[in-house]
Amino acid sequence: MASKPNPTRRTQAERREDSIARLVQACIDCLVEKGYHQTSTLAVARSAGLSQGALFRHFDSRLTLLELTAITLSRRFIDNYRAQVDHLLGNGNEDVAVAIHALHQITRSPEQLAWFELQQAARTDTELRDVFRPVFLENRRENIALAKQLIPDIASRMPMMGELVQTLIQIFHGQTLDAHLEQNPEKDEQILALTINLAQLATSSLAKKS
Repeated sequence: MASKPNPTRRTQAERREDSIARLVQACIDCLVEKGYHQTSTLAVARSAGLSQGALFRHFDSRLTLLELTAITLSRRFIDNYRAQVDHLLGNGNEDVAVAIHALHQITRSPEQLAWFELQQAARTDTELRDVFRPVFLENRRENIALAKQLIPDIASRMPMMGELVQTLIQIFHGQTLDAHLEQNPEKDEQILALTINLAQLATSSLAKKS
């Protein structure tokens, strides 16, 4: 009788990578569901289906786990935005409204709430601020660069393009937070439409002055 082939065993590096990914995802889930202060190492480990000891084999502290979580969130936001930009460029779109819609979609991701938890906590937690700030600033630079890629003609004639993108992100972040309390999709769409109109006026005005 022929013996059944043994399933391929994962290497130690693969198991380690899988455990880290599970812990980071569990940290994101806990931030969204429980908030920053209740996202303890024990809560994260349980959510990941691992022991707290296993968590500390991969992370020296809660802070190092939060740092990698912030980096992972930033990469996801940028990758998703880049995918939307590539799709829109592939369809021959170069329009302010299209660019803003893409940015709006990214800021409405459920995972954005985990980012907000870290951002808010970094205001008073100086250790978190030290590790979160460079990730936050790099994320902003990437967002601006991708927006310029989507509407290069306008961006080339608009010196304050970066400031406009930053303003839009801040508007959408505030809108995302308010939406969880207001729960008014119609008003949400109205604010998006108004934001697009204001951005179109701004790009037209600033481009003419350049």
